[in-house]
Amino acid sequence: MNHRPTEPRLTRARAETNTSAALLVSLETWRAVALDLPLRLSAEMMCFASRRLEAQAEHLSALGRCGSVKDAVDLQSASLSRAGSDYKAETTTLSQDVQETIRAKAA
Repeated sequence: MNHRPTEPRLTRARAETNTSAALLVSLETWRAVALDLPLRLSAEMMCFASRRLEAQAEHLSALGRCGSVKDAVDLQSASLSRAGSDYKAETTTLSQDVQETIRAKAA
């Protein structure tokens, strides 16, 4: 007779443990997606912006030293090509950051 009253308590304890575990997983997922990932991406974008601003400053300084229109056009063309490559590489970096975060959370 004592066996029956303890069963519901054990079931309730298991349910509470499962609920606690599910809640913990949900909080960890929320933190990874809503906090860690945006902060990681923001930091990376700020570093990228810094590098691009530095490159732009160097480019403007070099433009002032150009001796001809041809030199200025060549410099501008090279600068735009580098900027395009930089943005392409940054897109890859950000995509990899997202993928790494997702993989780490799935593991």
